[in-house]
Amino acid sequence: MSARLLIDIGNTRLKWAWSTDDTDAAAPPGTLPTPWRHAGAATHAAPAELAALVGTWRGLADGGVPSVWIANVAGAAIGKAVAATLGDAFGAAPTLQWVRTTAAHGDLVNGYREPTQLGVDRWVGSIGAHRWLPGETLLIVTAGTATTLDIVTAQADGGARFEGGLILPGVALMLGSLARNTAQLPALDVLDTGAGAARAVRALGADNTHDAIAAGCLAAQAGAVERSWRALGERGPVRCLLSGGARQALSGALAMPFEMHDNLVLLGLHAMATGA
Repeated sequence: MSARLLIDIGNTRLKWAWSTDDTDAAAPPGTLPTPWRHAGAATHAAPAELAALVGTWRGLADGGVPSVWIANVAGAAIGKAVAATLGDAFGAAPTLQWVRTTAAHGDLVNGYREPTQLGVDRWVGSIGAHRWLPGETLLIVTAGTATTLDIVTAQADGGARFEGGLILPGVALMLGSLARNTAQLPALDVLDTGAGAARAVRALGADNTHDAIAAGCLAAQAGAVERSWRALGERGPVRCLLSGGARQALSGALAMPFEMHDNLVLLGLHAMATGA
């Protein structure tokens, strides 16, 4: 049975999934699958977390060597460290597919002015979403270190076009910026943006500083998403997809339809690895 190790190296964390032939069954039309049984993450600034992946991956391989598909936005140094980790895990040099942004993938056209300047994570995430939701106009929101909003539009010829999007500081970056650049505001993290903050967003205000900070950052994020969704909706039906490590925090602040997926970049790597 062939195996594929899918790796999404983001700005802060490495996310991975282990896919085999028996996990590749097609999902019902119009749904976003998670075609793997094993997945995880590691903070790539923590060497111990990377080292722990060696045993995990070696156990899944059971003596075999998978094909490895990687999207990396974190730079050459972490790429080199991950390649070394893979060598330690499999005792041989696995075939590494370092995915790059291209002008097109299948019937999805990259509409960026300079296609190669589009972040590979945004491109591969769009490939994953379009693979399973063809013929639909999509607003793809990835809430990570940065929050990205990407637009894929359905075309009259049956194909699709990546139109571009927005990049703004992620929830954690917004919270950290307030703590670093003000004299008396407390430091919060994404875990502090819970139900109270979401309620404060909907109520247009908070009665304490903690929730006021959290709600303010969530409202800024949600405002960008909802404005983009409304503008796209004026052209026709649009489907909003929410992914990324801060998706749970952002989801409570959104007053519009959306659906969540664990990791659209991994889904895109899966589509590329299986030729789908």
